[in-house]
Amino acid sequence: MEIKKKKIRKRFFRQRELRFSIALMILWSLLAMAFLTYLTRALGGKIEPGLFFFIVVFAGYAIVVVFLTLIFTHRFVGPFERLKMEMKIILSGDYNRRLCVRNNDDLYIKSFISEVNKVLDELERMQSFKEELHANIDSELLEIVSFLEKRDVSREELRETIIAFHDKVNALFKEQDK
Repeated sequence: MEIKKKKIRKRFFRQRELRFSIALMILWSLLAMAFLTYLTRALGGKIEPGLFFFIVVFAGYAIVVVFLTLIFTHRFVGPFERLKMEMKIILSGDYNRRLCVRNNDDLYIKSFISEVNKVLDELERMQSFKEELHANIDSELLEIVSFLEKRDVSREELRETIIAFHDKVNALFKEQDK
């Protein structure tokens, strides 16, 4: 029973940034509509109800909806084109680059970018390890080749050389896991 409660709690609070952003959008929308309703009532006393009054009210609501839509889509969707471009730069080989967050980006997007940057940290670490591993294996194999070319090598010496190479590769992997 306790495990189910924890899962429900985690699922509910996991996306609190998104919930906060949506709540903020709704709050701004309600405040704008309340202001427009107040303005409509004030104009209603001065303008005779009819087609002109209806057009003014409808235009006011349309302007508020368009304005709020532009603001919130800019905050939600706008960053993704920039992030897509930055991801292409990273994929081209610039593994030390990180995604940037602008001040006006949505809180949920900021949280997402933070998690993506953690993945990029791991990717950079793995790429660095890959390059180091390649360099070490290459130099060790060249040493083995030169060792074999210098003289006649017994099976035992060859075995010891290959085991030493194996141990060095394993040590590199253990070091990387730390």
